[in-house]
Amino acid sequence: MLRRLLSTHTRILFQLKLTNSQTRTVVQAQQQPYSSSIKKADLDKEIERMTDLATIAKDEMDFAEESRNSVYYNEDKQAAHKAVDEMTIAYNELLQRLSAEDKKAIETRIGMRIKEIQNAYEIMTLNDLEE
Repeated sequence: MLRRLLSTHTRILFQLKLTNSQTRTVVQAQQQPYSSSIKKADLDKEIERMTDLATIAKDEMDFAEESRNSVYYNEDKQAAHKAVDEMTIAYNELLQRLSAEDKKAIETRIGMRIKEIQNAYEIMTLNDLEE
C-alpha cells in the first residue's frame, strides 16, 4: 500500500512538471512559430524537455506493468497512454519547427528513445487484447 501511495505521489509530481513544460512550450511556439532553426542552447533545452517527457512516459508504462492484474491497472494504463501521447505530440511539434539539420540532431539524440517508448506502449496494448 505504501509503495502504491509513493508511486501515486511521484506521478503527481511528474504531471506537475509536465504541465509546466507544456506551458513553456506553448509560449515558445507562439514566440517562434515559423522558425526554421533554433539556437544550440535552445535545441539543448528542447532535447532536455523531450528527455523529461520520455522519462515520464516510461515511468507511467512501468507503473502500469507493475499493476497488471490489479485494480489499479486501468488507471495506470490510462496515465501511460496520456504520457505517451503528450510525448509524441511534443516531439512531432518540435520536429515541425526545426530545420533539416536540427531535425537530424534531434532524431539522433532522442528519436530512437521516443520510438522505443511508442513501440513498448503498442506492445503493452496488444498484450491486453490477447488476454
